[in-house]
Amino acid sequence: MYELGAGILPNSICVPLTATARAQALYFYPVLCGHYYCDSQYQVSRPCYENPLLLFVRSGSMALEYDGETYHAEKGDILLLDCDRPHTYRTESGAEFLYLHFDGSNAHDLVRAIAAESPVVQREENMLIGQRLYDMVQDYQKVGLGSEAEDSMRIYQLLTWLALPPRKLSRRDNPINQTVEYIREHVGDAITLRELADMAHLSACHYSHEFKRQTGFSPMEYVINTRLEKAKMLLLQTTMSVIDIAYEVGYESGGSLSNLFIKKVGCSPREYRRTNGIF
Repeated sequence: MYELGAGILPNSICVPLTATARAQALYFYPVLCGHYYCDSQYQVSRPCYENPLLLFVRSGSMALEYDGETYHAEKGDILLLDCDRPHTYRTESGAEFLYLHFDGSNAHDLVRAIAAESPVVQREENMLIGQRLYDMVQDYQKVGLGSEAEDSMRIYQLLTWLALPPRKLSRRDNPINQTVEYIREHVGDAITLRELADMAHLSACHYSHEFKRQTGFSPMEYVINTRLEKAKMLLLQTTMSVIDIAYEVGYESGGSLSNLFIKKVGCSPREYRRTNGIF
């Protein structure tokens, strides 16, 4: 078990990974990843670290001191650091974030090139990268490393999205981001495609196309995934019954939630709690 530090709240995930010598010689490879829930006491301060870092802020805000400059990152932002010089990053009033330390043949050069202007990245692709990073953490926690080529491809895809010609994200003006936040804040409500499209002032067809382009999922797939994610958190962090959790995340019966878990996770909610929880 990897020991979690000060400021990291219970049920946070940290997954250390050991790549083969072949992967380290030929590919990009993951070193350490996690999903942290932190209070205001969380801080990392290092003179350097040997592996680059990609971090996606899911909620809250963080401060970064790097290369003599101070930066601010909030919900939806990405931190991309080579970590080869003194750096400090910390939560401000608390935050939830996903992170990946990785390495590879030209990983350091690529990270330095992408983050040349700023280590805080704000792009339309951020939501898609955050979702992919979430999937990677979940997969590595459950089954460990995949094939060398597959793991390398997943990391390279994230970096490629960040390296594309910039299309900066305006939180206030981006209707897709606004509806993503609405979904996450109203996960227990009945949410329809028409409602989301109207909120974005787009036709249902145009909205669905644009939503998938920016997040990698259809709107209703994202709703389902968000409900599943919230249900997992409640199973691990509370003693609520499966029926009560089902109501909390927008389902009318425990059976509906159980069917979703069996289809998406491969086990029932009770089995998931028994295997992963503390109760």
